Amino acid sequence: MFSLPKWTTEFVRFLSVTPQFTFTGNILDVYPVEIDGNLTTLRLKDYIRTILVKEGYDIILGLEPFVGFSHLHGDPDTIHAILGDVLSVEKTGPPSLERTVEILQKSVDNRTAYSAIILNQITRHDERYAASDKFFFNLFCTCQNAEPRLLAGSSYPRFNLLIWIHDRDASLPTWYTRDNTRVRQIVVPRPDLNTRRALLESLTKNVPQFESQKESEKKESLSLLVKRTHDLQANEIISLISLVRREILSVSDLHEAVVQYSSGIADNFWKTVDKKQIEDAANFLGARVFGQKHAIKRVCNLLNQAYLGLSYSQYPPELSQPRGFVLLAGHEGVGKTTLACALKDLLLGPDRDMISLNMSDYSDDDACMRMLAFSSMDNGSFLGKIKQKPYSVVLFENIESAHSDVLKLISTIIRDGQIITEEGMLISFSGCFIICTLRLSGCCPNAYQHSHSEEETNKEYLARERTAGESITLFFEEKKSLDFSRFIRGNTIIFRSIQPDAAKQILDAMLTRIFEKISLMFTINLMISPSVREMVEEYCCQDLSRGGISIGQRVEVMLIHPLSRVLIKETFTPEEKVIITHISDSESGWEVILSRV
Repeated sequence: MFSLPKWTTEFVRFLSVTPQFTFTGNILDVYPVEIDGNLTTLRLKDYIRTILVKEGYDIILGLEPFVGFSHLHGDPDTIHAILGDVLSVEKTGPPSLERTVEILQKSVDNRTAYSAIILNQITRHDERYAASDKFFFNLFCTCQNAEPRLLAGSSYPRFNLLIWIHDRDASLPTWYTRDNTRVRQIVVPRPDLNTRRALLESLTKNVPQFESQKESEKKESLSLLVKRTHDLQANEIISLISLVRREILSVSDLHEAVVQYSSGIADNFWKTVDKKQIEDAANFLGARVFGQKHAIKRVCNLLNQAYLGLSYSQYPPELSQPRGFVLLAGHEGVGKTTLACALKDLLLGPDRDMISLNMSDYSDDDACMRMLAFSSMDNGSFLGKIKQKPYSVVLFENIESAHSDVLKLISTIIRDGQIITEEGMLISFSGCFIICTLRLSGCCPNAYQHSHSEEETNKEYLARERTAGESITLFFEEKKSLDFSRFIRGNTIIFRSIQPDAAKQILDAMLTRIFEKISLMFTINLMISPSVREMVEEYCCQDLSRGGISIGQRVEVMLIHPLSRVLIKETFTPEEKVIITHISDSESGWEVILSRV
């Protein structure tokens, strides 16, 4: 048997001691109620009517804006005898305020039958009521003078009720309710656990995906769905099950159904990424990030379990953490951001963007408030973007710079897989792959030793990872971010410093991009002579303290600047072959000479 929720029980309990009630909060939802052994859902006005009928109320009317009084329950002749022609079919509109007050007072004072009138959002939609102090004063006096009646057939006295339904933006005057114990204010919440369970048990009875399960599996699936719909209204839960039925989603996809319903139909890249791409991820990432063989191997392990949906599978299924999480740690220029971008391209493709935040911009005291700000615009807030694209690659860059409150927020995302905004909207991260980058030079530089060996063994890497990992954990603990330090264990990947062989690969990739862009721009075939290539390598790779950043800065000064000066002046014929045959450092800066073949 379905048990009434607490707010309904409160209403019933106070029928004999309170003459007026106000209902606010989740007033536009539907509410389950058992009628003749079957669970059905009703709008609030009809739900209250059903409860009152069960409690012995004989007459129930509604007062609607622009319409006036409507018949909800009771014998019309009895209603006419007590209240007059309130239900006349010849009405051309709502009665005057004076006539309305007269009817309400007659209802409250009558000794013939228990009556209740539901005033449904009249102060929001009808300015006559909202602007009339006289109207409210008369009803205030009616409230104070009301007395409970013991009528025939009743075991205890009851009030004839006035029941207000209104939202928070159009409530009763403050003076009307302040210290007024004759008005009981009831805030209607979203469905509680027991209500959701009863509703879902009823809704899933005829859904084939549920009915085909074993009884134990069905119970587990239902329990999981009850927990994952904790933020939804009852009408949203009904729509959700309709989506499951219509899309023929499997029971294992129930959480995705919740996300899809909350965000609209969103592209789930986890279902479109080809398995072969994940199998070849090490080669794909290795072609973009150089000198980080062990780090890439560790990333691929975490990527595999994220793709299969096995991340955090050792924990109870009601938890809904992000699909995957990695923390990439290393000095500047070792390839952390490059690897994050390569992961984005692998999962989303080159045409889609990841959602990226630089934590250097979130180090001040109001940073957490800015992150929690919600906007549904395409180019709006961080949470707005996640709401629209619940299946995303999310990058928190330079995490060591984040304010401690921001770290707590990110810890919540990693732990719970969701954030609830101040407006009560749930933002899910359970479909996201979350990447954090951390500059070791900015938090624990002494824990990171530059390796000068050309090839690092797995044992050496693990030892270095363990040492750096301990220092990173200590750093966040000292920053009073204990949760964050706990969640990153096992997901922290340490990058090694850039070695000469990796530096050459990085330089080759940079030169290839430069030449391809210039060749496309001028429709020429631009090349570099071996001797010039050797000079560029010697100059650009001599200082690896900042890895690829140092190399890129030197390439810009040595090659891009002088090339730009020359290309501005030159005119080329299509498909012409052009070679950089000379480069030199003069008093005015680097200079290049181009030869045409």
